[in-house]
This record gives sequence, structure tokens and C-alpha cells, in this order.
Amino acid sequence: MLHAARTERDYAAAFIIAIAVSFVVNILSQFSFFPLCIHTPSSILYCFIIIGWAVTVAQRIIHPRIRRHLTAISVFLLILFIFRICRWNLFAHSAAADRYLYYLLYISFIMMPMLSLSAADYVSKDENADMSGCIRVLWGTTGILLLGVLTNDFHHFVLSFSRKPDATDQISYCWLYYVIFVWSFAVTLGSFLLLIKKCKLSQCRRKWYIPIIPAAAALILVVVYYLCGGNSPQIVGIKLYHIHEIYIFLYMGLWEGCIRIGLIPSNTGYNRLFEITHINAEIQSADGNTVYRSGDFFDTGENADYHRKTYTIRGGSVTWSEDISALNRLNSSIADMTEQIKEENDLIEAENKYTAEKVKYETQNRLYDKIAHHTHPQLVRIDEIMNGSGELKSKMKRCLLFGTYVKRCSNLMLAADHSPVMSTDELYFSVRESMEQMQSLGIVCELTNGTAKKIPSGNIITAYDVFEAVIESVADLANALSVRIIPDENMLLSIETDHIISTDSIGIMEVYPLAYSGNTDHLSAAKDEQAISDVQKLADRLNAFEE
Repeated sequence: MLHAARTERDYAAAFIIAIAVSFVVNILSQFSFFPLCIHTPSSILYCFIIIGWAVTVAQRIIHPRIRRHLTAISVFLLILFIFRICRWNLFAHSAAADRYLYYLLYISFIMMPMLSLSAADYVSKDENADMSGCIRVLWGTTGILLLGVLTNDFHHFVLSFSRKPDATDQISYCWLYYVIFVWSFAVTLGSFLLLIKKCKLSQCRRKWYIPIIPAAAALILVVVYYLCGGNSPQIVGIKLYHIHEIYIFLYMGLWEGCIRIGLIPSNTGYNRLFEITHINAEIQSADGNTVYRSGDFFDTGENADYHRKTYTIRGGSVTWSEDISALNRLNSSIADMTEQIKEENDLIEAENKYTAEKVKYETQNRLYDKIAHHTHPQLVRIDEIMNGSGELKSKMKRCLLFGTYVKRCSNLMLAADHSPVMSTDELYFSVRESMEQMQSLGIVCELTNGTAKKIPSGNIITAYDVFEAVIESVADLANALSVRIIPDENMLLSIETDHIISTDSIGIMEVYPLAYSGNTDHLSAAKDEQAISDVQKLADRLNAFEE
């Protein structure tokens, strides 16, 4: 069976019963069958009650500053009854001890009201809040009053003692005694008013009278006490109570009532707390046994829709289950969407790959079409030569000349597709290979190459086209050919042959000498005006090739 959680009502009832028992014991101890221990049994019981209350305060009160102040009140209450036992039972026959114990009683009488007011000041404040300036001033006043009581033998402002005929001291109250009395009453009343003012929560405001009831009862007891001349009221010679019991009833009743209405936060009432929070939780002892369970507790077991968590607390642990079914559904949806997105990404990736390959192939096809269009005249010439008459060896040499151009021009155009600039060495290698084929036709060739230089790729291709147009026109008639590659600001290619002919098939007149400096606009000749006209025709034809 689970333990029932203690409530503030249980604590209050327990202390009321204990005080009532102590009150009865106090009355019974005054009869003749307790001749040697008058008031001692009740005083001891009160001491145990105070210790028990101090222990519960240390366990229940959450606010550290309020907890320390209430614990200090219980300590001074305990000192009050210890000094009472010493004065009335242990040192009853010593006038000096009686006097100083009487002084020490006033330490508790002065300290407890101030501790109560200071604790009330911390209600509804943060635990790290500083003490207010007014409370600091009142603590200074408390220290002055304590000093006045402890030094009474020097000034007799509080009490004066005179010797009676029976050799006992007669106590007379002086002006500082009444100041202490009024000050204690005012500070205690101030703590009541401050606590009532801080009942801001609706549930506390509706029950403000609960802590006032014991305070009002204690006030009535004080009035009755002083109406009896500052002595304990009696019925048929039996003393009903003393001033010490009034203090225990006053302060324990006041603060227990504040805890009861929730003005002082405490960590009790687990059952009620679990019922109103609607959580699936249980508190276990250190040995693993369940002590408390919430109203909505049920065993989640291995249910995947619940996540169990455990947190270690003093004396055991608390375990609760969190409903993660919505999270599981969300994760499942996310997993499905992730899988769907992954599939879509795979499709998009495949589509992008296909598109990239398609673009690549289309680009290559366009480049190949451009190359085929550019070298089409040479391919036609190769076909005509192979289908014409003549020796095979001679036809092969002519076809190799045209084929070399087709190969080298294709390489240059492929390289130009990847880079906008090209080294003049590429032009040199292309011209050299073409001249090697011309040498097989019996033409003496000379090739000179200058310092390599990076120039636009289109100029390299155009220069090679010019070279090809020239060698095609002189291949059958020239005996010598000289080519210089001079990459400078004014000239790129210079060609010289030993013969001038007219070739109607391509519409140009070969000239001697011939030069090209990077584009067809800079072709030049040095023979006559007809040669210059033929050179211009060559330029127009080469521009058509380039387009």
C-alpha cells in the first residue's frame, strides 16, 4: 500500500494535539503526586514539540532565508524552555543564578519578534534579495535593547531587585522594561500586518484569518496574564499557563497558519499536487519501493509512445512518463517525407545527369558539325582525287596533304572550344606537319618559328586556313616554299613561294611574296596591282571560311 502524503493540515493537527497534551501535563504536574518536578514534564514536552517543529520546518520550507529565520525562532523558543527548567528546577535556590537566567530569558523575548518580522519581510521575495533598510535599522535597535538587558546590573533601567524579609528578591519593572514590552508588541504586530499585506494570491487572501486565529488567542492570553498582575492565572491554586507557553502558541501558530494557507511555499501535499497536475508519475524510496503515485498514473511498460525519465531526489527518485505519440507520428511523417524526397532527389539527379550528357552531346555535335562544315572543301577534294584518274601513289600523296589539314584544323578547333587563347606553337606544329606532306610532293620547304606567344584561338585557326589556301594553290606548280611564324604586333605568318599562278577553282591568285599578320585584313603582296586584287579575293574567301 502506498504511503499517504502528509498535508499542512496534518502537521497543524499534530502540533495542536501535542500542545494540548503538554497543557494537560502542566496542570497534572502541579498536584501532590508530582512534588519534585513541578512544570518539568510539560517543559520537556514543549522542548520536544519545538524540536519536532524545527525539523519539519527544515524539511518543508523551500525559501532558504525564511527557513533559516523560522529555524532560529524555534531555537530561541527551545532556549526559553531550557532556561525555564534551569531557573525553576535546577537553580531555584540560587538568587544570583535566578537573576541572570531571568536576564537570559529576555534574549528570546526580544529576538523572536524581530526574527518573525524579518521572515515576514522575505515572503514573496526572491531568495537572493537583500534585507531592506528598515529591517536593518530595527535589527540595530534589537541589539541596543539586548545590550540594555544584559547590562541591567549597572544601570537598573530594566529591572530592579530588592531583598524581601524572607531573603528572596522582589522584582520591580523600570522604564526600559516597558519600552521592551511595547517594542516587542509593535514588532510582532508589524509582522502580522506585513504577512496580511503579502497575501496577494487569491487562495491566501480568502484564508487570511487562519494564521490570525492563534495570534488573537495568544493576545487574549497575554491580556489575561497581565490582568493577573504579570503572574500566571490560577484556578483553585492551579496555574493554567505561563508567559513561555504564550510565545510557543503565538509563533508556532502564526507561521504554521501561514504555511497552511500557502503563503509560505512548502514541499508537502504530494497527493494533491499529483492530482491537479495530471501527470503520469511516481516517487520511489531509495530502496526502489513506490511511495507516492499521481492520480493519473498507469504503467506504460514498453509502450513506444511513452518515454520514461527518472530524476534523483533526496531520499529516493521520481519517475514520470512523457507522451511522445505525437512526436513519433511526426518522426514517422518526416521519415516518409525524407524517403520521398530522397527518391525525388534520385530522379532529379538522374534527370540532371541525363540533361548534362544531352547538353554535352549536343555541344559536341554542334562542334563536330562546325568542324565538318569548316573542312568540307578539303573532304570534297579528297573524294574527287580518289575518284579521279592517275596513279594511286600520286593520289595518296595529294590526299594526305588535304587529310593533314583536316586533322590539324579539327584539333585546333577542339582546343579553341576549351580555351579562348592558344600558343603559336600549335600553329607551328600544324604548319610543320602540312609541310612534311608537301615535301613528299617534291617541294622544298623551309619553316622558321619565332618566340611562342599566347594569342586568340580564332587567329591561330584563321592563320592556318590562310596557309592551307596558299599551299593548295601552289602544290602542283611551286618548287620551293618558305614559311615564317613571327608572332608580333604587326605580323603572325609570312609565306614565300617561287611561282605565281591563277587558280579559278578557289578564286585566288597566288602571289610572291605573301604575308599574314593575324587576320585576313592584313594580307599583303609585292608584285603588281593584279596580285593585290587577288590577295583581297583570298581574304574574302578566308573570311567566308571563318564564318
